[in-house]
Amino acid sequence: MYVIINEITMRIERLRFFAIFAATHFLPSYGFAIPSSTTACFKRNKVQPKINVLFNGNGNIEEGDEARIEENSNAIGSKREMLKFAIPALGIFLANPLLSNIDNAFVGKTVGTAGLAALSPATICTDQMLYLFSFLSRATTGIVSRAYSSKGTEEENLDAAREAASAPLTFAIFSGILLSIFYAMFTPKLLAMLKVDPILRPASASYVYWRGSVSWAALVQSVCLSIMLATRDAITPLKIISLAAVVNIFGDALLCVYPLQWGCSGAAAATAFATLLSSAKMVKDLAKKKLLPKLSVPKLADLKELLQYVGPLFIITISRLIGFISMQRRAMTFGTQHLAAYQICTNALILFLLFGEPLSQLHQTNLPALLDAKDRHSTISTMKSVMTLAAYTSLGIGALTFLTLTLGPGLFTSDAAVQAIVRNTSPAVSLAVIQTILSTSLDGAMLASRDFLFIIMVGLATCALQLILAARCNSLSAIYGSFTLRLAAYAVAVVLRVASGRGPLGKVLALRNKEKVQCDSSPVPNTI
Repeated sequence: MYVIINEITMRIERLRFFAIFAATHFLPSYGFAIPSSTTACFKRNKVQPKINVLFNGNGNIEEGDEARIEENSNAIGSKREMLKFAIPALGIFLANPLLSNIDNAFVGKTVGTAGLAALSPATICTDQMLYLFSFLSRATTGIVSRAYSSKGTEEENLDAAREAASAPLTFAIFSGILLSIFYAMFTPKLLAMLKVDPILRPASASYVYWRGSVSWAALVQSVCLSIMLATRDAITPLKIISLAAVVNIFGDALLCVYPLQWGCSGAAAATAFATLLSSAKMVKDLAKKKLLPKLSVPKLADLKELLQYVGPLFIITISRLIGFISMQRRAMTFGTQHLAAYQICTNALILFLLFGEPLSQLHQTNLPALLDAKDRHSTISTMKSVMTLAAYTSLGIGALTFLTLTLGPGLFTSDAAVQAIVRNTSPAVSLAVIQTILSTSLDGAMLASRDFLFIIMVGLATCALQLILAARCNSLSAIYGSFTLRLAAYAVAVVLRVASGRGPLGKVLALRNKEKVQCDSSPVPNTI
């Protein structure tokens, strides 16, 4: 009788363990409430529950097994949550380069090789110039993410995020207006500095004028998008960007094909209108979510926090922009057909390398609070999950890049010579995409740790390396190879720094947990 009672008791205990495990992991996602007495200590200590269970005999859970179950479940849940954020964010980041490729297709088919060649320097003057201000979106993500996680209630977090975003948005509007004025006055001189073929300059200039006129709206859209992403909302901006993409495609059809045949100007006008629409919708939705910042002269403390990001990120962005310009200028020396092929390959590169941007955003939105709390275990877990996703993503997208450039150049041009150059360059572009996704993911972790001095020094050194190599390139494949080597050198430097325990991130990862957070020892009520 004693044996039977003992067996029943043991089975009840096992059922109790699995019931609590299920309640703490699965029921919240279906809207069921967990008893407050069960989760109180977990909320106080901000850790997941670990229930100590000891069973002996066949079929019983051994000591430590429940910890492994807990760890595996947390890892799976972490990756699932990351994917819920990363997939919509991916759609956001892919929208603009995807539309650039659609512009290429419309211009290539309606204008021809000369139109594609004209777009190459024009996009350097517009897209790359706007990329010069990408420090604003990155700074906004870091500042708002920290502010949003600093308070207790959701209302307080929204107030903190709205206040933190005021300085970046004000700066974006002011900078955008100045940039639009710059385009209106200096576009011809800018094209002359790039040594654009005089035959191509009128088409290039018309594209720059249209895109430059809405630079202020593009910067506002970028900051608003970062505010939403920093508050863990990737769905709302994805809807807005998708709407703008549809409008842009219809605009390209109307302004490039029929009834108007404006060529490069039509493609630029369609993009400009879509930018105005999306930025206005972003502002409206931020106001609806009570996240729209007030425009005001930034306080000294706000400027100080913004400048902590702006100064270093501006230098980093400049160095990367110089690298792209060196690639562009070297490609221009190869002739019109090679320049048209370079335009196709570079737009594909930008499209596919942005698959790494959501992974960088995951690091930038999740790591700051963990690093501030010196939470080594959660930092390692987060980075492991992100880098695992990065490894699989880089290989898959690298293969997709190769297939796109090998099988699809006919979508962008009818020139057989240009198509052949694109196909020959596809392996080099694919390797560049693979390395970029891995390096971008690591770069997000470094930005989250605000290890700016290291990023600047390594960025300048690798930029110098690329300039030296690019000047000696005799083919498009070699040009993209110099880009790949630059990013590989940066990634190696980051790994060595973190592994050696240096820098803010390396120091946190080098910590050893001497004390473990303990829950109070009050009995957990039976939930069965």
